[in-house]
Amino acid sequence: MTKIYLTRHGETEWNRQCRFQGHKNSDLTDKGILAAELLADRIEEIEIDHIISSPLMRAYNTAEIVRGSKDVEIVTHVGFKEINLGDFEGMSYINIKEDQPELLESIEKDPFNNSYPNGENLLEFYKRVEKAFLEVIDKYKNKTILIVAHGGTIKCIESYIRKNKINNDWIGNIVKNCSLSYVEVDENNEMIEVFYNDTKHLEGSAALS
Repeated sequence: MTKIYLTRHGETEWNRQCRFQGHKNSDLTDKGILAAELLADRIEEIEIDHIISSPLMRAYNTAEIVRGSKDVEIVTHVGFKEINLGDFEGMSYINIKEDQPELLESIEKDPFNNSYPNGENLLEFYKRVEKAFLEVIDKYKNKTILIVAHGGTIKCIESYIRKNKINNDWIGNIVKNCSLSYVEVDENNEMIEVFYNDTKHLEGSAALS
């Protein structure tokens, strides 16, 4: 059986400022670093064979913290990057709505066929993530792995596992920063979602409020 743990990177400065990040980098906040440390404590006793991270620094830096004392190499996979938001990256939703309301409306109505300017559409993003996820399952059969990625990326994986079509409101319905999800994959590639978006390791910490 293949065991897959998934987590989203820690909170970043742009998360706090409500800016679109996409493929651009933003530093982890103190809150984001602490959350990653708490996640490291939670999985300390779990034997992880491989850690696969998005190459974007907010995910990779989170992976480095979550690894803790484990002697495991962090391998990057470009397929797990967040959706490419193109010209919208670094901008706030309010600014985009003021500057390009018609374009934003068209994307929100049909994100599958309308791409972010100089970026991806939702269908391209989903297919990229699905391909990466299946590659990882094939490469690391019967291993225990941790994937460190992004809210949108994990939403795509969730949709694949649950055999649901990813829908228009995906961007507002994503996992919490440094939450933990866990999936088991049998020899026939049948998947069981054991738990999803679990944040119990983050509860009770005043620094995270």
